Amino acid sequence: MHYVTEDELRKAFAAAPFGRYELPEGSRLTPGARQFLIDFRIAFGPEASPRAEAGSVGAPRGTEDGCELGALVHDANLLGAGLRLLARRSLGVDNSVAREAESLGRRWQVAGSPQDLVLGGEGDATAPELPPQAPAPPFDAGVHPVYFEMSCAHAQLGRFAHAWGRAQEGAGPQEARVIAAWLRELSGMCETLRASVERAGREV
Repeated sequence: MHYVTEDELRKAFAAAPFGRYELPEGSRLTPGARQFLIDFRIAFGPEASPRAEAGSVGAPRGTEDGCELGALVHDANLLGAGLRLLARRSLGVDNSVAREAESLGRRWQVAGSPQDLVLGGEGDATAPELPPQAPAPPFDAGVHPVYFEMSCAHAQLGRFAHAWGRAQEGAGPQEARVIAAWLRELSGMCETLRASVERAGREV
């Protein structure tokens, strides 16, 4: 039996957003995949939809129109831990990246609510420009391995940014503002990583 994972669903949703998911025959959802569908208000199964399961464990809470931002907090916690690891590995190689990744990563890693992710207020709901393709450092002995890790972190951040950028389109007004503010910070981190990787490539 095949178990559909949250990672599979995120990749599919980032490539082409969908409002209903048909589970392949002989497959089951992992708990993370099921929660992803619920959080993003994606109908799934023969009769089930997230709204129909309002009384179940892990069912979405909050507004009638929009996505549940609990998943955003979990994603930020994960990304924050990754940024802090990158910060530790960047020390002594690119200290400006290390400081920024540690500052943002710590705040994201310990966030317990959507508001914890937004520094200095939510701002407007205008979607920021999403990160472009991750930079590719040259394969050269003079390029420190941490720059390849920065490229990987950029790609991971970009993947989450595109998924949440699409989710923002169906979010309620307040949720859309929180997502937009978070995406602006994420895009800023991506720009820092891109500049650092490209600079390293020019220096070899």
